[in-house]
Amino acid sequence: MKTVVKFLAIFALAFFLPFGASAQAQETTRIGYGGALLGDLASYGLSNLYGLEFAVAQANAKGGLLGKPIEIVQEDDSCIPDNAAKAALKLASENLTLILGHTCSGATRSALSAYNNKVIMISSSATEISLTDDGASPYFFRTTPRDDEQPRLQLNYIKQKGFKKIAILHDKGDYGSALALSLQANIKEQAPELEIVLFEGVTTGEVSYEDVVSMLRNSQAEVMVWGGYHSDASKLVIQMRDKGLETVVIGPDGLYDQQFITMAGAAAEGALATGQADISGTDAAKAAIADHHTRHQEEPGTYFFYAAGAAQALFAAVEKVGNTTDLDAIKKRLQEDTVETVMGPVRFDAKGDVIGAKFILYEVKDGKFVPVN
Repeated sequence: MKTVVKFLAIFALAFFLPFGASAQAQETTRIGYGGALLGDLASYGLSNLYGLEFAVAQANAKGGLLGKPIEIVQEDDSCIPDNAAKAALKLASENLTLILGHTCSGATRSALSAYNNKVIMISSSATEISLTDDGASPYFFRTTPRDDEQPRLQLNYIKQKGFKKIAILHDKGDYGSALALSLQANIKEQAPELEIVLFEGVTTGEVSYEDVVSMLRNSQAEVMVWGGYHSDASKLVIQMRDKGLETVVIGPDGLYDQQFITMAGAAAEGALATGQADISGTDAAKAAIADHHTRHQEEPGTYFFYAAGAAQALFAAVEKVGNTTDLDAIKKRLQEDTVETVMGPVRFDAKGDVIGAKFILYEVKDGKFVPVN
C-alpha cells in the first residue's frame, strides 16, 4: 500500500498555476515513512505517522523544507520483517533519501538491509540494542531509548519488591528475545540469589495460551516478565487472570500502549511496563496535544512526540546542509547540532542513539499507565 499525502498548501498553489501548466511543476521535498499502519501493532505505527504529520504541518506553515512544501510518501510494513524489506524497496524506488521509521525492531533491521546505506533513517520506536551497536548502518538514528535500560529497571523493581522466583517469557522475535536474554544475563550477573524458574519462547498469534499458563502455574513464579508486544501479552494476561493466576506481570515498552489496556480490559490492572519518560507537561508538548485532539479526536499515542522530534531534528539538519542527498553532511549535523523539538533537545551520539532519553516504569491503575515512584 502506498499513499502520498500532499498537504493543502500544495493544492492551493497548484490551483493558481497558469492554465496548461503541469501539476508536476510544483516541486516538493519528500520524506518517506515506513511502519506498521495495519495489523495488531498499528497503534504504534500510527502514533509515529501522526508525529511526522504534525512536524510536517508545522514546517509547511513556515515555508516547508528547502523552500518547498514537504510531502510524505508512506508504506505499511505491519511490523513484519519481510514486509518491511518490501516497503523499504518501494520507498527507495521513489528515490527518497530521508526516512522516518520503521516501527518494530525486527522490521527495522530488515528495512535497513534493503535501504543498503543509501538513506538517512530515524526511528522513534525501534529499541533493540544492536541496531546501533553493530555499526552496520551508519546513517541510522533513533530518538527512543535503547533496550539495555529496560531489563535494569525491571530487575531493580523485582529486587525492591523482594520477589525470588522469576519467569521470563518472550515472543521469539528480535526485540522480545533480546530483552529476555538481557534480563536473564542481568539476573545472573547482578542478582544470582534470584531463581529463574521458567524461561520460554512463546508462539505469537495463538488464540489459546493454556499450556503457557499451566507452565507458569507449575513454576510457582511470583513475577512474569514478558519480552514482546501487547498483542500477545494482552491475551496471555487475560487467560492468566481467568485461571486465577495472580502472578505479577512486567513488560517492556511493547506493553506501554493504551491498546494493551483496551485489549486486556480489567486483566491489565496492576500490570507494569517500562516506557519512555512522560514529556507531555512542557508548553510545546501541550500545544502538540491540543493539535492532536483537533486532528484525531484522541490522545497522542506512545511514540507521537518521539516521531515529531525525530522529524524536526532531521528537517533542521537538512535545512542547514542545503540538500537531501549529502548523507554524510546530514549525519554530521545530527550528531553535532542540538535541536529544540517537541520532545525536548535532540542530538545523537556517534552510534546514532539520541542523547538523554530514558525509560521509566509505569503501572496500570484505573485503566491508565501511571509512573511508579
